Amino acid sequence: MTRVYSSLIALGLVAAVVGPAPVAAQTPRCDAPRVLLVVDKSSSMLGGLPAGGTKWEAASTAVGELTAAYETSVDFGLMVFPFPDRCEPGQVTMDVGPHPSADVFTALGDPPPVGGSYTPMAQTLDGIAAYAPLLDPEMSNHVILITDGWQWCDPYDSSTRFTPVDSVTRLAALGVTVHVVGFGGAVDALTLNRAAVAAGTALPGCDVTASSPSDPNHCYQQADDLVELRAALSAIARDITEETCDGLDNDCDGQIDEGFDVDADGYTVCGTDTTNPGTTDPALADCDDAADTVHPGATEVCDGVDNDCDGSIDPGCECFEGADRPCGMEVGACTLGVQLCTGGIWAECTGGVPPEATDPCDGVDNDCDGTSDEDADCGEGSICVDGACEGTEPSTPVDPVVPPPETTPTPTPPVVSDGNCACSTPGAPGGPAPLPLALALGLAGFALVRIRRGA
Repeated sequence: MTRVYSSLIALGLVAAVVGPAPVAAQTPRCDAPRVLLVVDKSSSMLGGLPAGGTKWEAASTAVGELTAAYETSVDFGLMVFPFPDRCEPGQVTMDVGPHPSADVFTALGDPPPVGGSYTPMAQTLDGIAAYAPLLDPEMSNHVILITDGWQWCDPYDSSTRFTPVDSVTRLAALGVTVHVVGFGGAVDALTLNRAAVAAGTALPGCDVTASSPSDPNHCYQQADDLVELRAALSAIARDITEETCDGLDNDCDGQIDEGFDVDADGYTVCGTDTTNPGTTDPALADCDDAADTVHPGATEVCDGVDNDCDGSIDPGCECFEGADRPCGMEVGACTLGVQLCTGGIWAECTGGVPPEATDPCDGVDNDCDGTSDEDADCGEGSICVDGACEGTEPSTPVDPVVPPPETTPTPTPPVVSDGNCACSTPGAPGGPAPLPLALALGLAGFALVRIRRGA
């Protein structure tokens, strides 16, 4: 925060020495463009930049410089998100109006917390749809969104990735123009590109399908350091305050339609009298004598014509009646559709294939984010391979059950009785041990000899 505090001190010293800026006090303010600065205050904004300092310090410095440079020609307001922390929608901390630049630093508040604050872009933009100071159709109403990340809350829900695009589309229908700035190398380039197209602020020749912050030809303003952020904000401010041929002081410099060709009578091609501001060339009093519906007091319609001859063409209109433009994207399974201009506003996108909420296992990029099958759910024991669910081998083989070997029981010999006792057969369990064969034969022979002698 050293750089921010230094800038604030410098602004305070200038105010103390020279006092308040005299321009706003001496010159009545015109109907200045209204610009709400919507600044990302997620924890990732504390990330460092290659040249030193954090993204938060750089954003604070660039925003302070922008408001100082356009202090007398733009009514600024400030909104930070999340507020107060985590994933709460943003909150306006400085209402849109004529403010000294020093007020911005007060409205920015303390740096983001080190962790735990996320990026609720869509929820914040949706809140602007109810912010009355930006809803006056007679005024030029703008939002400058500065973010360094993705649409993200904890836990992350991939189905919400492109919700900021829908939010920008709704604001455009309300007459609020959103200018998108991606700050740093971690932004969701694909979502920001689509948002810039939906807002009507896409850079000429841009590639809406670019999905990386390092890709060329973004539709939004990509900035990677303080110098590039300054340049991006200055380009947007010039676009907002550019003088147009409409009889109004668009850039609030006290001059009307300056810079346009002037004829010999002192009238610009817009019909503005440069010598008597506020009057119109009599030759243009009836803008088109050939059309009965084009004259002072006629009803203004969205047709590209100054119907009421007041020097302003189609005020409050987004588009010409009956016009059309491509919408959507050509990524993955998605195809472009068409938006028609009805009643001066762009209708819903029709005829194309929009992204689906999930991306199942079918080999197709259904949610149109540049990858396929990331939401595949093949169930237990299966995985998604090349768009098809395939089974997996068990991690440990199952051994077969082997029964123990069968055994043959040993028969029990019969019991032999001599009438006086029960004797077990020699060798039987519990009986006398059997005689060796040689001894048995010897004893038998000896007994035979005795029998013969006795006979």
